[in-house]
Amino acid sequence: MVDWRRLVKVAGGVVGVVVGVVALLLGVALVRALTLEDFDYQEKDIDPGARDELPESYLKGLPAVMARALAIPTVSYSPGNYDVDELLRFHEFLRESFPNVFNSSIIEVEVVNKLSLLLTVKGAQDDFMPYLLMGHMDVVPVDKEKWTHDPWGGLILPDPSTGESYIWGRGAIDNKVAVIGIMSALEYLARTGFQPERTFYVAFGHDEEVRGEDGAGHMGRLLQERGVKLDFILDEGLPVLKDMIRGMDKPVAPIGVTEKGWLSMDLEVEGPAGHSSMPPLVSAVTRLSRALVALADNPHPSMFGSGPESDMLAYLAPKASWPHKLVFANLWLFKPILEMVLSSKRETNALIRTTTCATIVRAGVKENVVPSFARATINHRIHPSQNIKEVIQHDRKVINDPTVKITNLDGTEAHPVSPYGPEVAPWRLLSASIHHHFPEAVTVPGLLVGNTDSRHYMNLTSTVYRHYPVLLTPGDVATIHGNDERISVTNLLQAARVYHRIMVWGGRWT
Repeated sequence: MVDWRRLVKVAGGVVGVVVGVVALLLGVALVRALTLEDFDYQEKDIDPGARDELPESYLKGLPAVMARALAIPTVSYSPGNYDVDELLRFHEFLRESFPNVFNSSIIEVEVVNKLSLLLTVKGAQDDFMPYLLMGHMDVVPVDKEKWTHDPWGGLILPDPSTGESYIWGRGAIDNKVAVIGIMSALEYLARTGFQPERTFYVAFGHDEEVRGEDGAGHMGRLLQERGVKLDFILDEGLPVLKDMIRGMDKPVAPIGVTEKGWLSMDLEVEGPAGHSSMPPLVSAVTRLSRALVALADNPHPSMFGSGPESDMLAYLAPKASWPHKLVFANLWLFKPILEMVLSSKRETNALIRTTTCATIVRAGVKENVVPSFARATINHRIHPSQNIKEVIQHDRKVINDPTVKITNLDGTEAHPVSPYGPEVAPWRLLSASIHHHFPEAVTVPGLLVGNTDSRHYMNLTSTVYRHYPVLLTPGDVATIHGNDERISVTNLLQAARVYHRIMVWGGRWT
């Protein structure tokens, strides 16, 4: 006979223990959330000084300069295939628009491999390690029919809903805002006779959109041959984000401390040919399709907790709203839930794992002929916690079919994670510069899922940051490499201000 009283008593005890443990864990989590250390860095004891501010009278002319820059179609189509005449015209535009830069006694301008530009700004002190500011002059092609306005028109137009003025054109965000921002800041310093405390370099590649071998590749090797070692690099990357992270009412300024690697490979399958009226039981197309489904159904494992994305949430936690503050501050407790949530959206899923995408699939020549050969091109973007060898091993395991051959491998490993945090001088410099012009923004370490020219300079430093000093909304981000790319006048001026501040403050953090 079942002793129900005893059974209920035992069950009640178990439930009580479980409830107690849960209450204890939540109590610990709540205490942690209420006693957070604020990682958000601001330098409060620095007097900016009059020279540290770009005058409004100077900034007033920058939108017209940017419009002229966007009217020059410096398009890259494929490696080695870019519009040379337009790039040379862009060089001439820069010389006309920023004459003091090209005529300064402390600024050396070199044309590298005929089309890229390398500037050396000589500092007053020789014992400080230099740094490098980067951008690129080329842009991706456009489909003019899908644009609201001419992508090469150099138009400055008000937004019909907000009245904010925008400068339209391909490359407005990616990446002529960096080129014009850096050159505008440098032009003002050259005009006013300012010499920075330490030397720095400016590198503008001409083929970043097609891997950068001819531009940044040559400049990186040139600096290495000269024995140059850099304190840090600032390249294009993650913008200041508004209304894009749940739980954050304030803007978030992620600074990319690493970027994903990439791997392109082909899956190839051979099979029996013949007439489609008598198809083989398993064709080449069928085997290839099964392999593609296997890759889609068995994604690479989550790396959440092993990369900068977990620290990003820890840095956000002090400024997050409830209940997000509780979750961000206690990843040790809520990690499984967070992984599930992050995996459910394409944008956040790309932050926590190596992604897999079939981009090209080919088979067959006629509707009634069974293809004897099928091929698919797979593109992986590799998380910094994995390497190419591990990615290939995972793919082979989940495909589990020796007739599917992996060929035509090409790729690069993910970049090392650069040092970051309040104790790292270059991080403090960049964070303080961002905060001065985006005072509400929270600076956090981030992961860049795309690729930049910075890979060509990795032998020169262990500290590479990837950041756009502009405030973008989800709608703005969607125009990068898409249609109707534009930059607000406000953002253009902010970019110039932040680059200017880095140049002026650069000698204070070494």
